[in-house]
Amino acid sequence: MNPSRRTGPSLTESLTESRGSAGSTRTVDRAFDLLAAVTERAGGATLSELARATELSPATASRLLATMAKRDLVRRDELGGFRPGYGLMQMAAAVLRGEPLYELAGPHLTALAQASGETANLGIAVDPDRALYLRQVAGNQRVQTAVWTGRTIPRRGTAMGATLAGQLGATGYVATRGTLEPDITAVAAPVRDYHDEIVAALSIIAPTYRTTEQNIERYGQLLVEHADALSSALGASGGPPG
Repeated sequence: MNPSRRTGPSLTESLTESRGSAGSTRTVDRAFDLLAAVTERAGGATLSELARATELSPATASRLLATMAKRDLVRRDELGGFRPGYGLMQMAAAVLRGEPLYELAGPHLTALAQASGETANLGIAVDPDRALYLRQVAGNQRVQTAVWTGRTIPRRGTAMGATLAGQLGATGYVATRGTLEPDITAVAAPVRDYHDEIVAALSIIAPTYRTTEQNIERYGQLLVEHADALSSALGASGGPPG
């Protein structure tokens, strides 16, 4: 064999390439962690807050944020806090415009919020352990629950999680108290696609102090009605005609 002939990278080159790839991956992971931390803080976040939340040094966090700011993924507000950039908003809007479930759910959420006076939500499964609040419409009550759009919650023990898992009783909806927050009651019903598989859930969340058992029953019936209609629009065979 000709010793000058090379059939592949040397061990040193392979290790260098591996370290470089791993370093690049870590950088991307850190950037995504920072971007997630920015989006989770609606009122803006300081550099030190973001560094602590992502367990990064202020210098590393500052460098990554500066790079993302060039891409308009983050921006600085008038107080110096970091907020989602307009480029990120544009991408999010483009994604949601292409999601039929998001668009079709809008009128149903509005109708549910008006009929109940409480906050109506659309949620989807992220993975076996978490659900994501994809869209929300507030009711007309003076005291409202927190804004949950874009936030994830545990599926275990919650009305949304049980509904997405198909853990439904004869009523067709699930109701829980004190699982999202100590003083919040949640009621949810499933949305199915053309395969008749559960792909989302509609829910109403309200302060427990003004949510009676009669309210829960009424909210549940409203949710089942609108969830069935939304399922029908998505092609499910079990929904009502039209």
